[in-house]
Amino acid sequence: MTGWAELTRRSLDELRTTDETYRPTNFWGPGVDRLLSEMETIGLEKFKSWPSAPIWFYPMYGDGWTEATLAKALQSAKQVNPRANQGYFYNSLNGWFEARRDFDVAMMAWDQHRWPFDIGGHGESKVGSPWQAFGGVPGGSAQFGRAYANYLLLLAALSRHVDRPPTSFLEIGGGFGVLGEIVRTRDPQARYVDLDIPPLLTVASYYLTELFGADSVIVYDPQTAARGPISVPECGVLPNFRIEDLDAQFDVFVNSFSFQEMEPPVVDHYIGQVCDKGITYAVSLNSREGKPKAAQAGDWGALDPVKSADIIDMFDRHGLELVGQYDTPLVRSAGQVNVFRRR
Repeated sequence: MTGWAELTRRSLDELRTTDETYRPTNFWGPGVDRLLSEMETIGLEKFKSWPSAPIWFYPMYGDGWTEATLAKALQSAKQVNPRANQGYFYNSLNGWFEARRDFDVAMMAWDQHRWPFDIGGHGESKVGSPWQAFGGVPGGSAQFGRAYANYLLLLAALSRHVDRPPTSFLEIGGGFGVLGEIVRTRDPQARYVDLDIPPLLTVASYYLTELFGADSVIVYDPQTAARGPISVPECGVLPNFRIEDLDAQFDVFVNSFSFQEMEPPVVDHYIGQVCDKGITYAVSLNSREGKPKAAQAGDWGALDPVKSADIIDMFDRHGLELVGQYDTPLVRSAGQVNVFRRR
């Protein structure tokens, strides 16, 4: 069994001495400390329910209504409208309609001719004790949260541009590893590697190992050398600062809501590195306008916000052209999906 605390300590120790490009940016400094604390006090088994999870890696639907507060609100609603239906009332406030909307849009947008994909036949695992699990999917029993749906929307955009089903995926800042869950549960032969900073490095390692088994997932344990090439034949979660040692080529690179949390030179460096991995396609789901600008170093926000247009320019300089851009109705937020293909 992997020692998750040992993995976390090792990655933190090495992160402190690595090049500054790979260290947490201004935006992420507070998040690292809070998540490390919650991992220690609450445990990995409940990582989807950590108090800070919705802020940093597990977004939620709705406005924070619990079963208890919904029950009290329904009592008041019935005084105004005695015919108020409990199911409709609860689903209107707990995010169910938003979740179903995203899932339905993903199903409609997906090009099943280019990339056959059983969207409704699978769902998000309950590993990690999620606060939210929405169901009612047409033709299937899948349950899912918002992070899972975000990736379905992102992949639906990609499906409209591929020549054949992609089989290998590289990601930077993959949260708890849900992209790996999606692509590997539908295609067990698919290869997936996530590069991230601790403690999300540990969270994703735990999650994917729970789903696919220790024999299938390469993690940053003592068996992974501190220097030299790293091979990942199936699935792996590695520190961001080992990207140059990753000995593999990939069909697709994905970044979802993490480039926007970095500074421009950091993003440009990463894009250069991933483009050297032979990728044919890249997908970015990041903010059109970037994160709010921090008043000064150490304050919340980005020192120099990276916008979606900046990411487009960076990929263009590294040989990938924009072939698809998606706003509403595929995504209804500050985010914008951009799909790139190698020239």
